[in-house]
Amino acid sequence: MLSRLSTRLRTSLAAGLAALLLLGGGAWWLRGHLYDAQLAAAESEARTQAREISTGYKFGQQLADKGQLPYLVLGSDGQVVIMSGPLTTQHLAGPLPPAVPNLAPDDWQSVQRITVGPAGGAAANRYSGRTFTAMGSWSPLLRKDGYQVKPQVGPFTVYVLATPFAAEASLRTIDPVLQAGVPAAALLVALMSWLATSRALRPVEAIRAELAEIGEHRLDRRVPVPPSGDEITRMARTTNATLDRLERSAAQQQRFVADASHELRSPIAALRTNLEVSLAHPERTDWPAATQEALTSVERLQQLTEDLLFLARGTRPETAGRPATVDLSTVLRELADQYRPAFGPRLALRVDAPDEVLVRGSRIRLHRLVRNLLDNARRHAATEVAMSVRQTARGCVLEVRDDGPGVPPEDRERIFEPFTRLDEARSRDAGGSGLGLAIAADVATRHGGTLRVAHAPRGARFVLELPSA
Repeated sequence: MLSRLSTRLRTSLAAGLAALLLLGGGAWWLRGHLYDAQLAAAESEARTQAREISTGYKFGQQLADKGQLPYLVLGSDGQVVIMSGPLTTQHLAGPLPPAVPNLAPDDWQSVQRITVGPAGGAAANRYSGRTFTAMGSWSPLLRKDGYQVKPQVGPFTVYVLATPFAAEASLRTIDPVLQAGVPAAALLVALMSWLATSRALRPVEAIRAELAEIGEHRLDRRVPVPPSGDEITRMARTTNATLDRLERSAAQQQRFVADASHELRSPIAALRTNLEVSLAHPERTDWPAATQEALTSVERLQQLTEDLLFLARGTRPETAGRPATVDLSTVLRELADQYRPAFGPRLALRVDAPDEVLVRGSRIRLHRLVRNLLDNARRHAATEVAMSVRQTARGCVLEVRDDGPGVPPEDRERIFEPFTRLDEARSRDAGGSGLGLAIAADVATRHGGTLRVAHAPRGARFVLELPSA
């Protein structure tokens, strides 16, 4: 249920609930602390008042109301001598409190709990509270209700009642404030959280709206970057960087499709022209030659289709298969045995490979990489193609060299792009589709290596670096 609410509403509810719990706990603590402080003050006042009354009795002062708190005095026989303040004899509920022990010293004190109020009435325990006692040793003259009474000699017990009335009055004063203030403060926190979250999410809404406007054909647009420099700013920059990559990828895809269409159109057009001319003039057609031309066009279409399919499959990790240990020396020797008959007497093929150079990867793809480099070298070489592989401290290095015209420095990065041909290699009759080096660079990258064109005194020198197994 809560997951369906908006982010700002969930945040506001969470902040309001947290504030309500925190403020409610604080209010409860403040209420208890205030009540305990008031009770402590009343108990301290009761103790002081009990000592003053006891001292007065001890030195023969006349009985009189003394102090603000209600009190009563018991004689040595345990009977009430005087009861002051709002207390009267009918207010006592239950048995009388005990008198002071006969053997108690003059400074004897104790804490008792007595209950006052009409016995058995509804107001019983009305004045219930903590009481403090003090003891006076004798009194020569006592007065009660304005009349002189028989002097009493002996200990007197003084009880002063520490009532909770002041504490309860303070709670009655503060309770309405807390009951109204705590919910109001929690509501204010929730409202401030709503406003702060709305303001914080405003750039996010702007980013979302801009992303909704960006379609397949409007990848040049970018989301606004707020100047705050916080997480939302970093998210906007990351989003724009992702859009940059998408735009470049879309442009590369469009260029790739256009180049592929152009490459496919040429052999298809040649094949169609050849067939149309042959059908229009069958009596003058050299059918074996026409068939050979058609077969050449079909082979070119087949090669181009295989290259396109290889690049398309290369983008899916599941097509690579499980990596295995591959011996590059064996790969070079196998390809040399396959290509020597095709080189003929015009070209020489030299192979320099140790007994074993191991790497981790796909044997099929690494085989395709070296074959593409060998095909490229064979098309441009004048008299010789050389292949070598060696182990190094960081991995292995494979080189394919030829003695052809070479690659200009300004074109050494561009030739690894799909359908790229240099001016000297524009002719499509040589069999190149413009995808061989792109496929080789893609395979090298997917194996954690690099493929580059290095400097050579003569011809082209392709260097492949791969990590060791």
